[in-house]
Amino acid sequence: MPMTMTPRLEHGLLLFLIVMILVPVGLIIFVSEEVPYRIVPGEPIMEAAQASGIIVTSVKDTTWNLPGATGGKMYTLSDSAGNVATISTQAFDSAASREGAIRIYNAHPVGRGKPVGSLIVIGQQVIYVTPANSPILKQIAPELKKKIPH
Repeated sequence: MPMTMTPRLEHGLLLFLIVMILVPVGLIIFVSEEVPYRIVPGEPIMEAAQASGIIVTSVKDTTWNLPGATGGKMYTLSDSAGNVATISTQAFDSAASREGAIRIYNAHPVGRGKPVGSLIVIGQQVIYVTPANSPILKQIAPELKKKIPH
């Protein structure tokens, strides 16, 4: 005699599957916030480093090979504990080109060509920090957060 599920069990299973799919998606949408595109004047990394007592050991101009990239800087920073971080910034000419750069970064799964750094978005700029868990990033983060509109 074949096993069949009762209608009540089928509805419960269906409800469970829907909740298991919708709750994580809803949380992602609810928790994530889009950073508005706006022109942020100055050099947020240089200003945050100086305000946090981090030493800027080098600065070079750079332009990423991405549509809409208008130029940025590559900083090498160090602190008194001997930690070193490389931070690269890139400004974009529109919100669409900035979001496109973020999508390209996120399209690579970890370990499959995805860089080991972190992305931060401030206004028109995408900021890439290596290594991702750098103590220097933790030190300058409060100053960088001041640049993000709320």
